[in-house]
Amino acid sequence: MVKCLIDADVLLYEVGYAAESSWRYSHPNESKEWYADNPPPWDKVFEILDNRISHIEMACEATDPSLFFFTSPNNFRTKVAKRSEYKKRNNSKPYHYKNIKAYLKGTYEHVEFDGLEADDSMAIHQCSVGLDGTTIICTRDKDLRQVPGLHYGWELGQQPSFGPAYVQGYGQIALDDKRELRGTGSKFFLAQCIMGDPVDTVPGLKRGAGAKAALNVVGHTQTYAEGLQAVREAYKGVYGDRGDEELLEQAQLLWMVRKMENGVPVMWDFNYEE
Repeated sequence: MVKCLIDADVLLYEVGYAAESSWRYSHPNESKEWYADNPPPWDKVFEILDNRISHIEMACEATDPSLFFFTSPNNFRTKVAKRSEYKKRNNSKPYHYKNIKAYLKGTYEHVEFDGLEADDSMAIHQCSVGLDGTTIICTRDKDLRQVPGLHYGWELGQQPSFGPAYVQGYGQIALDDKRELRGTGSKFFLAQCIMGDPVDTVPGLKRGAGAKAALNVVGHTQTYAEGLQAVREAYKGVYGDRGDEELLEQAQLLWMVRKMENGVPVMWDFNYEE
């Protein structure tokens, strides 16, 4: 028994923009005004969406109907972020964004927890029922690979596929051929605490502390306790007595919530033990 836990947020943008690109490719001589008045037809969007879902389920050898996860309009991380506004970025959406969302919600079983991102909801679900390999997190978002259990990421453009693969224990990190950091497990989470996440406007240790810095701080460590101590020392080196305070903020922004207690997400703190 295998159920795909699919990141619907990724599909909303990926499928929507893919349909627009395909539409422009098939009408290369039209003006911007024409495209504005003539969006991609729904049948083109549906074809791309259906193909993507089928590809994911086949790659994961799914046996049960997929479960789709959406981000809530509210987000607990906006109150956590102090050094930099969380996810301060362009909010433009593809034309069929709302249509794709309505179709998925009307057709498939789905989850949307108030205050949580799709990432957190997938992590909570997998950690509560799927660590035996009966669920598999399906997304191109590499941040989720800190979560234990099965994972799959489909190929798109120059971004390679990942898995299906089982993430467990402290994990590993390494630079890819583009000198970007890739990894799994809590070791990858600690590396993110150094380099941050520009896409979500999470600054990390400090401006300019990228993949190489993360590898230098965390790469040699063999256990979570050893890695955490190395990260704490790095933060203390930059912020002095405020090191733990600054680290706590960044870690809570980057940590994928694994469980809820009384309806409240349990966030990372220094007492977490792997």
